[in-house]
Amino acid sequence: MVHVAAINSEDVFESQAAVAEEPVQANPFASVARAMRGRWFKTIALGAILAPAFAGLGYFSGSQLYNSQAILRVFPQESNILYSTGEDSVLKIFSSFVKAEATYVASHPVMERSVQELSVMRPDLADGLTGTDMARSVNIKRSDSLIVLTTLSRDRAFASQKLEAVIASYLALKSEAEEVRTSVRLSELRSREEDLIERLAGLRMNQLETGGEFGLNALAKAHIEKIAQVDALAARKSEVAATLAALETEDVASSADTSDQEIMRATLLDRAMADLSFERAKLKSELAGLRAGYRDQTNLRFQRKVDSKTDEIAVIEQAISNRRDQIRVLGQTGALTAASNTGEDTTLAEIRFLLEKVSGQLGKARGEARDLNRRRIDLDGIETEISAAERLLEETRRALEVIRLEFGRALPGYAVVMSPPSRPIKPAEDTRKLMMATGFACGLAIALATMLVLGLRERRVRYAESLLSVKGQLPIRQVSDAPADDSHAADLLRNELQLQSLRKPRLVGTARVIAVTSLHSGGGLDCARALAESFSRARMKVLFIDADISTSNQEIEPAGWSDLLLGAGIKPRSTNGIPGLSTVGKGSDDQVGDSDVSARMVQSALKRAAKSFDVVIVSTGGMLDCLSAQFILSNADVGVCYLTPSDNYAAVLSLVEQLDSLPANGTVAVMRNARPSDPWLAVRT
Repeated sequence: MVHVAAINSEDVFESQAAVAEEPVQANPFASVARAMRGRWFKTIALGAILAPAFAGLGYFSGSQLYNSQAILRVFPQESNILYSTGEDSVLKIFSSFVKAEATYVASHPVMERSVQELSVMRPDLADGLTGTDMARSVNIKRSDSLIVLTTLSRDRAFASQKLEAVIASYLALKSEAEEVRTSVRLSELRSREEDLIERLAGLRMNQLETGGEFGLNALAKAHIEKIAQVDALAARKSEVAATLAALETEDVASSADTSDQEIMRATLLDRAMADLSFERAKLKSELAGLRAGYRDQTNLRFQRKVDSKTDEIAVIEQAISNRRDQIRVLGQTGALTAASNTGEDTTLAEIRFLLEKVSGQLGKARGEARDLNRRRIDLDGIETEISAAERLLEETRRALEVIRLEFGRALPGYAVVMSPPSRPIKPAEDTRKLMMATGFACGLAIALATMLVLGLRERRVRYAESLLSVKGQLPIRQVSDAPADDSHAADLLRNELQLQSLRKPRLVGTARVIAVTSLHSGGGLDCARALAESFSRARMKVLFIDADISTSNQEIEPAGWSDLLLGAGIKPRSTNGIPGLSTVGKGSDDQVGDSDVSARMVQSALKRAAKSFDVVIVSTGGMLDCLSAQFILSNADVGVCYLTPSDNYAAVLSLVEQLDSLPANGTVAVMRNARPSDPWLAVRT
């Protein structure tokens, strides 16, 4: 059904245009609403296609994520380290150790080892997995002495397998590090043990070479005996030297023989003193052995034995001293030096020989005593070194046993698996529904955005209100959904043109020239013909001229517009059934072309054709195709621009200035075949 209406007042038009303009100027979303006008059905249809498609893609791209959790517990080496230790430093050390263990679990070596294990366990899922990806997928948190590991995976079993691989890698690397550290310590201690054993063997060899058949106690006893022998020989030497000195001072060449009785007496005294000296040496040796056997002991029994031996030695030394004095007195009284008629002669040479012999024995005894003393000192030092080496060897072996028995005690704590990786049954997260809803929303949004972009980038006029910006130069007098040749719409347009305000006065008795133009040739021809028929129905003599000579005419027509342009006289053809309407066709193509027309030719042709007519309706052709259309508009009283929603918006704007300035009273716009959603369809039809 065609809706047609007419607006007979310019004031009403202006007020209605103002009403239509206000929301456009005030509402910032007016351009968006205008771009989407008439596109909602297409938008819904496109959304109905895209939304399910994207929803399906979202559903299949979503996944079910399964959560697995494992807990490592770090135990302290000391049972009370976390409770009543009383030392903050110990607790801080343990806390730092727990932090270090949590960091080590998340370290790159652990993750790389876990990836290697997963590549063996699940080669289908671990292909292309790196240590960095593994570290990102496993969340590690520390809570006091607990290390909590959590992970998400699309595969139910793979979630727990990842944590198992991480824990196994962590424990394996930690065990390997402990073994390396322990092996280094064990190798060092074993090397030290071997060195100490070799050192002890060398010291014992030196002990055997130094001591020979004597031990330390035996050497001490032998040294004491040798000292006693040295004392006896020294006393003997002194006596012989004194005797020799006494004989030499008397300067007597007689023999030194003494009586047998006195010689026997001296001999007995000498033998008694020798026996006493031997007894004294024996007692001193026993005393030294006793002291060596009871060293660092202060019991009463030992003290009594020592005192007894000391008293015996003192008595013997007193007896020796008495015998020595008796022999000295005997020698001083001349018993050894006086001549005797009954004894054997003793010469000075023999006494000297005796002195040399005693001196040799004394030197030899002193050398042996010195050797014994040196050996005793060396042996004492060797035994001290042996004791120290044995003590070090014992400590080394004890450390080796500690390392073997107490593996891993070097650190303040150790980690164990408190809770193995859990086996998920239900998914912790299901992103399929969310992705489906997101895809559905994205489909609708893409459909809306696509249609909105198409609307914003639309180059067609589409709606009459889009020409509001040029309403002062090109006022829209009619918006109708009727076709170009609709008679009722033509009648309404006729009334609008009759009420058109005049810029310049028109001479009375001259025909009114109305030029109907469009963007392209052939667009306004039907509208111009219907307008001419409308004027003829109003009992006016009307001449309709088809002046569009830009297109070739396939039919053979009688003389027409092209002939008028050349100055030839023609007779308009009457229209059957429409009284008062005469028409002039294009004419023949070989007379004149569109590019050959001038303004003077158009002015002269219109003036000659308008005689004896009330109204002249001229179809100028397209403004963009026909060069002579501008000349026709410049000689017209009023112009009518025929528009459709499919016309190019930019082209219309480019022609507004010419449409306003060329006709004497300006140009009005007419939109036919308007869209049903055009808001001006109700107020300008």
